[in-house]
Amino acid sequence: MTGLLLKDFYSLRQYSKTMLFMLVFFAFLSAGMDNPASFFEGFMVIMSMMMAIYSFSYDNLARWDRFGLSLPVSRTEVVGGKYLLSLILCLAGGILAFILSSVILAFRPVDGFGLKEHLFSLAGVSSMGIFLFSLLLPLIFKFGVEKSRLFLIAIFAAPTAAVISFGQLGVELPSPAVLLGLLKLLPLIAASCFILSFLISCRIYGSKEI
Repeated sequence: MTGLLLKDFYSLRQYSKTMLFMLVFFAFLSAGMDNPASFFEGFMVIMSMMMAIYSFSYDNLARWDRFGLSLPVSRTEVVGGKYLLSLILCLAGGILAFILSSVILAFRPVDGFGLKEHLFSLAGVSSMGIFLFSLLLPLIFKFGVEKSRLFLIAIFAAPTAAVISFGQLGVELPSPAVLLGLLKLLPLIAASCFILSFLISCRIYGSKEI
């Protein structure tokens, strides 16, 4: 498992300068937002998903699956390596975003958004990232990375389209109290979905002809 993770991190290393540039650019951009912390942490979740997709692209280009399975590595370990990589990228991105956005908030504080609210926001955004990974990874194992890029767009567009549609149909959205309750349950929901997603991906990859 450690070797699989090192392989992915080595392959992602060449994107480090590009990612660093984007990180600095969006850090400055977020400084002009009403709430720079939420925006920047959301951006980091998206960036972690992009890096996970890059790792699949590299494997696809190098025809890694066929070579990797000739090694003493089980298919479950291959799937587990990708899930562990995604989890590390998501959590590391969230922590890095928290540190950088804390620096921004120190120079440009937001009324009513203290440390407690900031930690709450970090937990919510990180949980949402893990939930999105739960949706995306089985699709990549099933359809491949290229087709799954379209699914990624749909995953991000669907909630926005649903909210707009509900608004046009006159459907009342849940109250802030209900939304707050759901937000508190989000880490548990995300963890459950992540485990279920792993089991589904193991089943998909286990029956896949390579």
